[in-house]
Amino acid sequence: MRPGSRPVPVPPAALAATMAEQLQRAHASVLDAHRAISAWQLARTVPLTGTEDVLRANGPYPTDDGPAPLTGHEVYDGTAAVLGTAADALPGDGTGAIEVTWCSTAPDGPTALDAHPTPGSGGPPLPSRWHIRDGDRVIAVVARHPQAPPWPRRPVPHYPRDPRPLARTPVERLSAAELDALAGGEFASVFGAAFDQHGLPPEALPAPWPARLLAEVTAIEPRGGAYAQGLLRATAHLPADEGTAVWPRLIATASDLLRVYAFHRGFHLCLPGARTTPLTDRPALVELFDTPTPQQAELRLEMEVTELGMIPRPFLTGDCRITVGGQLVARLRDLGIALRERPGADLAFGLEREGCRRSADGRWAVCSELVPAVAAEGNYRAHTLHDVPDLHGTAQVRPRLPRGDMLMLDRCRQAETGAWRDYRPGSWLASEYDVPEDPWYVRESSGALPQLALMEIALQPPGMFSGLLGVLGEYPDQDLTCRNLDGTARLLREVDPRGATVEQRTTLTSHTALPGGLMHRYDFTLSTGGEPFYTGKTVHGYFTRELLAQQQGLDGGRLVPPWLDRCPPPPAQLRHLDLREDTRLGHGRMALLEDAILVPGGGAHGAGYLLCTKPVHPDDWYFEQHFFQDPVMPGSAGVQMLYQAVHAYALHTGLVDHLLSQPHFGITVGEEVRWTYRGQILREHQQVRGEVHIREVRREGEVVRLLADGSVWRDDLRIYQVDNIAVQVTSARRGNKGEAG
Repeated sequence: MRPGSRPVPVPPAALAATMAEQLQRAHASVLDAHRAISAWQLARTVPLTGTEDVLRANGPYPTDDGPAPLTGHEVYDGTAAVLGTAADALPGDGTGAIEVTWCSTAPDGPTALDAHPTPGSGGPPLPSRWHIRDGDRVIAVVARHPQAPPWPRRPVPHYPRDPRPLARTPVERLSAAELDALAGGEFASVFGAAFDQHGLPPEALPAPWPARLLAEVTAIEPRGGAYAQGLLRATAHLPADEGTAVWPRLIATASDLLRVYAFHRGFHLCLPGARTTPLTDRPALVELFDTPTPQQAELRLEMEVTELGMIPRPFLTGDCRITVGGQLVARLRDLGIALRERPGADLAFGLEREGCRRSADGRWAVCSELVPAVAAEGNYRAHTLHDVPDLHGTAQVRPRLPRGDMLMLDRCRQAETGAWRDYRPGSWLASEYDVPEDPWYVRESSGALPQLALMEIALQPPGMFSGLLGVLGEYPDQDLTCRNLDGTARLLREVDPRGATVEQRTTLTSHTALPGGLMHRYDFTLSTGGEPFYTGKTVHGYFTRELLAQQQGLDGGRLVPPWLDRCPPPPAQLRHLDLREDTRLGHGRMALLEDAILVPGGGAHGAGYLLCTKPVHPDDWYFEQHFFQDPVMPGSAGVQMLYQAVHAYALHTGLVDHLLSQPHFGITVGEEVRWTYRGQILREHQQVRGEVHIREVRREGEVVRLLADGSVWRDDLRIYQVDNIAVQVTSARRGNKGEAG
């Protein structure tokens, strides 16, 4: 086009048709190549005869070069071909149950045979388990399943995990053309800009997919299914291969649907050269009720995702129903896939080099989501810092991030540090957390953003940063725990971060070595869109068991009871409350109050008082998530309990009865909350008690503000003190998304 000339407008319909035609031509050669590879694999996977249970996936190869071993990528992309090796050998009429286990390692010695006579066969004994080998390596074990006892169904968690994609997309269905585009690596064009990996070298991009098995994906529901991890629906057709067993093709087709969902969730973005493999060392079950033929109507698949995870690599499992014309022909249970990096790729990470993951601002991040996942529950010794010696140690308990729904750190964007274990003041880390569009802590707090979430979002990056600076190398043969000791925080503006990325900035301000540990001070800032909304200071301690055992509470080991227990006789206006069913205060995991005693006009300031008591249960939800191998009630939960105690005081004294709708509880902007922790709450403790002393109540029209101070007891020992708990109560309509901040 000449300078200054104006483009000739192209009708949208014509442009779309031209682009579709070009796209189809561009992918045709790639798909033809994949089909050729699959056919080549199928030709190589011929069964052996006799009673031997070892089937070799590298059978006769029609060249003068002799047999060539399959690589892992070829094997797993040829799932149907590899399983077809066993399908041809298994006796039966095409129905029944088959157990498939993909293997990650080969046995050290000869494989023991498990052979027994087939009932009624009258011939030589046939094996019940078939080992498929690639050379000396066992790829998979296939067996007839007796179906008695029945295959156990994975239990549904009491609190299913919030879906946490690595990239968000509005796509809810995929056409054949879009599936072909994904197979060719066009993830950003199908799913959106968040999936763009432009700028990476070719070897760091996802590996091309094999030939498409799905006709279309008709529904993708990320919160669907009993497990709330995803529900997928798709259609497919069987190939017209006469005499070929059907069930390997069903496994491959259902695995292809899981692959689509894994990339829809963006799991590939954290791995260089990502490729899909079957999930190893977990048996899956295929129940065959009928044998569909290629001439029948299309297959309909309904996949219920049962589990998603990141460790040791991103993976997902699911249960799949396959029907033809409304008739159930197969059911797959515990089918799983995992994503792996390119063979030979370096996964060591460093704070001064870029990775393959983009941050929210489009720059390459130094640490992807895989690193916080390892910090939460992975093997530190298998993931080391770049240019840092291996972390040779024997201790099991190390500083950890929370896991599950308590993990509120996704990736590290940038960092400026000194040398390993230098702990230079002024070192800083910029990290990010993608807030779900409907996070559990808001959903279970009646739509309010709780202090618990703000504290966790702010305090998790400092703990990880210290680990990356060198704490992981301290006391490698002794258990070392991370505990928050004290801090301050201030909300700068009203904010609703749902669906946004929170930018976390952590700066190390001081390092102190201790006998048996160390202590770090930090400044922190949380922002959205580059605008800060939450700032503060905090101190983390890293303690060996001996040093941690020296914590004696806030009163030097003395047992100082709550204010109410020091007031004989009890105040006349005392009221007993059962807050278990008061969902205005929180429900589910955020239901932190049970029995309470309210004293209007009581407390240290004579302005009001509330004491709450809650038993400690060994199966309380936070022990499982905070921390791995080091379960402890998070201090943020104790702080949140005191905030809810102030909420309960406002509700049950009539202070907010004048509001026109259900009260909405928020954090007062501009007020600084201060906390001090000198003890921990573990599974073996009996109860938690919390008291709040109301200092002041302010009324400004429909807005009510309360200021209070509080403390938390573990059994009889006071271990937390929280000052200047500032609560703002408004009508619920003011708390709707989009009106804050």
